[in-house]
Amino acid sequence: MKRTLSGNLEHLAPPALLRLVSATSPSGVLELVTDAGSLRLEVDRGQVGVPSEADLRHASKVLQCTDGVFRFEPCKIPRIEGEAVSLTAFSDAAAAGHRASPGAGSSVEIERLFDGEVFEISQPEIRTNIHVLPAAPPQNPLDDLLSDLEAEAPEELLFAQVGVVAQDPRAWRGSLERSWRRRGWEVRLFAVSDEVSLEGLDVLVVHHQQATIRVGRESDWLELIRRAEEVQPQVPVVWVAPLGDSVWVHQLIEAGVSFLMPAPQGSTGEAMARFTDALTRVVDRRLQARRIEGRTELPTAVSELVDALLYDAKPEQAVGSLLQLAAEQLSRGAVLTVEETAIRCRAGFGYPLDRNDTGLPRGVGLLERVIRSGEALTMIEPEAGGARRLAGVLGVAELPEATAVIPLGRGGTAAGLLVADKNGEPLPDLAELVLLAGRLGGVVVGS
Repeated sequence: MKRTLSGNLEHLAPPALLRLVSATSPSGVLELVTDAGSLRLEVDRGQVGVPSEADLRHASKVLQCTDGVFRFEPCKIPRIEGEAVSLTAFSDAAAAGHRASPGAGSSVEIERLFDGEVFEISQPEIRTNIHVLPAAPPQNPLDDLLSDLEAEAPEELLFAQVGVVAQDPRAWRGSLERSWRRRGWEVRLFAVSDEVSLEGLDVLVVHHQQATIRVGRESDWLELIRRAEEVQPQVPVVWVAPLGDSVWVHQLIEAGVSFLMPAPQGSTGEAMARFTDALTRVVDRRLQARRIEGRTELPTAVSELVDALLYDAKPEQAVGSLLQLAAEQLSRGAVLTVEETAIRCRAGFGYPLDRNDTGLPRGVGLLERVIRSGEALTMIEPEAGGARRLAGVLGVAELPEATAVIPLGRGGTAAGLLVADKNGEPLPDLAELVLLAGRLGGVVVGS
């Protein structure tokens, strides 16, 4: 990281800013300018020198403000002489100092605070021991796990619903159906347009192998496309058919079709394989776009700061930064990456991870709801089948009810998950962690 970074504290409150810089461990000068005054910190690999009582009292006022700006200039800082504390410990001590202000406690409590007792509590002797698992190739033995869960508790599964209107359903059964199921997609077959129920569909594919199929029923097909466009949420339509009739193609576009593809030449062989691969990509993009709609993008200042702090970081360093951030509030945590056909544990702390059992199938409702909605969970049902399988991947018999599942964003989608808890204790306020994971996690899983 070379360039100076700046942003508005309205988008990233001072405590969250300090936790982020602490977790990523850069060196440089961090300045905050607020209505309550300015604060200048010389940061050496995420740490600062132990402040005086006066400095900490001043910092407690500045760090309360959200009206102001921050500036971080990366540079080499002389090694801190004497004891050093993390920026997180510094922030915690300042916050405790504010809570212990006149009217909230005795002068003896304030003296104990500034004698360093808060630092002893807040600052761990060593950084969290984070275990990074080896990269595993995509596997599909997860089919059995999914089948078992479907047999035990089908209501715990959540698949993206892909409707397919096809006169000949044979091409949509077998290998294609199994391949899409591994991605967490379920095929719902319809024979003709007037049978199509759009309720619950995420994408609709209309397949006409021959142009004559539509002859005499053009208005019915156009009405289906219009219905799909008008329903809320809108259902994108992928039209697969011969496209030689330019007038008909124009009518399809006017009706609101989302994507046009030529029908495959034949139903077997290399041509069909290319078509299947291309269609899978098209459907995946439609599903991704559907999930991005309505999501709030992170402020540019937050995104740029995270990108810059992790500039040139190795994948293990990026994962470590996210987990270190989580470890400041939680007892155990793990990063799971969302792959095409699996959700795989990559690294963690506190949980006894098993490198031989790292994957879960797509379609497990507990995780898919977070992936699809982009909303974090802070409570789970430990006895549910999906939660038990998640616990197994993390190496524990059971997860506590107070377990957080936080989406890790990338480009508006959830490309990973952070699972964490406090060994059964109530979870703290995770608003800051959820905000930063929205971008920091995206860098991690994108590495």
